[in-house]
Amino acid sequence: MASVIPLGSAVGYDLSQLALTPLTPHLGVEISGVQLEDVAYDDGFIELARKAMDRHVVILMRGQRLGPGAMVHVASQWGQPIDIRRRVPGVQPHHVPGHDFVKVISNGVAADGRPLGDGNSAAQIWHSDSTAWEVPTSVIAFYCRVTPDPAPRTYFTDMAAVYDGLPPDLRERIGRLRARHYQYARQIEVEVARSGTSLPLADRRLGRLHPLVRRHLRTQRPFLYLPARRDSLIEGMTETESRALLDEMWEAVDACPATLSVALAPDDFVIWDNAMAVHRRDGWPATDNRVMWHVSVGAEVPTPLHPFHTTNVAGMADDQRRATAAAELAGDY
Repeated sequence: MASVIPLGSAVGYDLSQLALTPLTPHLGVEISGVQLEDVAYDDGFIELARKAMDRHVVILMRGQRLGPGAMVHVASQWGQPIDIRRRVPGVQPHHVPGHDFVKVISNGVAADGRPLGDGNSAAQIWHSDSTAWEVPTSVIAFYCRVTPDPAPRTYFTDMAAVYDGLPPDLRERIGRLRARHYQYARQIEVEVARSGTSLPLADRRLGRLHPLVRRHLRTQRPFLYLPARRDSLIEGMTETESRALLDEMWEAVDACPATLSVALAPDDFVIWDNAMAVHRRDGWPATDNRVMWHVSVGAEVPTPLHPFHTTNVAGMADDQRRATAAAELAGDY
């Protein structure tokens, strides 16, 4: 059984009844003894939560009473909230009126025939959200409003632990590689991942380049940052070589013991580092309804473990400057 770590009072709101309970030896922590709505604007609690996120990656708070404004404010302590509600011509989901940054994830339909939000009941593969963006989502928060019985589980894996578990020679080999993350409709759904045909090579080459190994700026931990599609391309590799390497990386994710699963009940709140942890979920019958409030925030362009610094070519002759630039583009640095 996980131990309970009591905390003393913080400046501001009385946090003397608050406790942190690790959810697994590797990943996740439950914060209990406090209502998030009461402490959402308390500097002491926010500082504690930020430290807990850096250490545990996933924070769970059960049995919360939480309004959309407080939820957005808490998430915004890690970055700028993003409006990620899907726009479909002729379809206007309900979402949460007056709160542009709260996306409702649901497979349900309201009495007026309009969707309650975006989403379906399909099972999902391991992924990080929005990796094809220049500045991907950094932190995600869920607040459960309605769920089937039994509740489907959401799973998390610590990608820093996955990286640490790789053989040293493999860590050395991938340290400077970059992968192209491209857009593929419904790519995180299990059945689409299994049977969806590859896009043409030219389309996959348009994907956003991100380092295969990122450096977490707050903790300095290196971690794997993988495209969800295994037919994505690794810069400098053939299709076959890219697929083999990505298969190997995702197999390491599947084998990693630093995992956590939670079945979110109504009024449960979870917030996690979307860069550091991949997540997936179980599916549920399409006849059952699940409703989640979802807030995403952005933060930073992915930082490589080994950043590449270009040479200062000021004062060089033209031929030397061109040769230097060519060598750097070829990776000879």
